[in-house]
Amino acid sequence: MVDAAGDGPVKTVIGTGPFRFVEHKPDHHIRLARFKDYAARAEPVDGFGGKRTAWVGEILFIPVPDVAVRLAGVETGEYHIALQIQQDQYDRMKTMPGVVPAIIKPEAWSTAVLNHKQGLMTDKRIRQAFQAALDMEPIMAAGFGNKAFYRLDPGLSFPEQPQWHSKMAGELYNQHNPAKARRLLQEAGYAGAPVRWITTKEYQYMYKNALVAAQQLEAVGFKIDLQVVDWATLVQRRNKPEVWDVFSTAITFNPEPAFSTATNCNWPGWWCHDDKEHWLEALGRESDPKKRRAMWEKVQQIFYEDVGRVKYGDFFGLVAVRKEVHDFRPTNETNLWNVWLK
Repeated sequence: MVDAAGDGPVKTVIGTGPFRFVEHKPDHHIRLARFKDYAARAEPVDGFGGKRTAWVGEILFIPVPDVAVRLAGVETGEYHIALQIQQDQYDRMKTMPGVVPAIIKPEAWSTAVLNHKQGLMTDKRIRQAFQAALDMEPIMAAGFGNKAFYRLDPGLSFPEQPQWHSKMAGELYNQHNPAKARRLLQEAGYAGAPVRWITTKEYQYMYKNALVAAQQLEAVGFKIDLQVVDWATLVQRRNKPEVWDVFSTAITFNPEPAFSTATNCNWPGWWCHDDKEHWLEALGRESDPKKRRAMWEKVQQIFYEDVGRVKYGDFFGLVAVRKEVHDFRPTNETNLWNVWLK
């Protein structure tokens, strides 16, 4: 398919699910239709596994950039489902007739990604000062508002993943220790060079998290150059280590830590660490669950000691669903098989 497309867009699509691709009209919609030749498994539904049935004949994915318009569309019945609703709309949604709020728990953890390849953040002491300065509660409250939609937790995996979740090195999380941060900056000889931080308002929580964190960092002596851009520009710039020191993003739910973006050496941020790479490689080869958990805990310990990224906290997503939509499951990867309308 890729060879056939050459430098142009891929036009041949191969799928194995209960819906088939019909068309993509840029800025208008993506249309899927029931795949009549799909052969479903016989097992009962179990998470993403088991029997999948396309009860609806057609699905339209419609881009609606304005979150208020998305929510209003569900309220009026124009749309059946709206994703990525601002969490501060939760209480209002509960009063809307015909609308059911659905919570994705967990969705991701919010983070500041530090540049380990080039610039200020190559100095471990400056990274440690950054980590030591932060008080995560006001940072998360600014981004998500309603306490039902965030929590403070040091785990690189979520509490909903008991086989992986750990509080290893948790004493280095949420330190809010300004004195320690100032001491580390002094030891590093930090002289007030601006920390170039790229964030975006297209994901409001990223901007709000960064804004409060920047205020806390400036209070201990950092000089923050907060650069607010659109998401596409952020994604483009983060691949150029010479133009940034920090960028805002989130690490989404991942069932297999061996492949987590949070610890990937080759992902922007370029957090490469010999001991961490050793444990990740061992994790990928090992099959014993207890040994794998112990290896992941080693990675988490190194994450905090070396300040691979800076985790603020976990957050949960909000989806607006019409009451006539049944068996919709709010998950990180939206799936609409087994969903039906009444």
